[in-house]
Amino acid sequence: MSYSVAEKNKKRAYQPDLLELQTHCELNYWLVKQLLPHLIDTVFCLKTNHTTNEKTNESELSPETYQNRTWSLSSDSVKLMFEVTQAARYTTTLNLMIKTPKIEITHANKLIIRFYHDAQMMEVMEGTGPSAMQAIYPEDNSNKNMVDEKQQVNRFIGECLRACLKATQNQAASSWG
Repeated sequence: MSYSVAEKNKKRAYQPDLLELQTHCELNYWLVKQLLPHLIDTVFCLKTNHTTNEKTNESELSPETYQNRTWSLSSDSVKLMFEVTQAARYTTTLNLMIKTPKIEITHANKLIIRFYHDAQMMEVMEGTGPSAMQAIYPEDNSNKNMVDEKQQVNRFIGECLRACLKATQNQAASSWG
């Protein structure tokens, strides 16, 4: 099979690496489970008090059962605050606020993330602030977003969670010594 020079030079469309994205989502869920087991446990306990939505026939929790429930993690470099906004039988949607004293985060001050408890994954759904985050951006977008921005944000959250885990481990080690 022979290709012309034009076909060789044609730029291929971006294809997300789903295996890498899935790996980050699984690792992030595991990190949250290690750092905030009571968050996962509370959501599972809340699910026992669920009702069934007549329109979708899916289990849902009334907002009163999880309203004003927040959890936070911090290290020297980052502070993460989780707030449950929606909980159902297999998924939980949360707002994630990221604050850091060293870097001002201007793109998204709040991320919407979802836990998939049956698959044990945590995924960034979208960002709020100046613009909502999309899964894939066209290469010629006017805001100059990276085509794989969603994947980069999932990776960034993993780095923040690892920083919090390291801080927790350092605190535990110093309390022994």
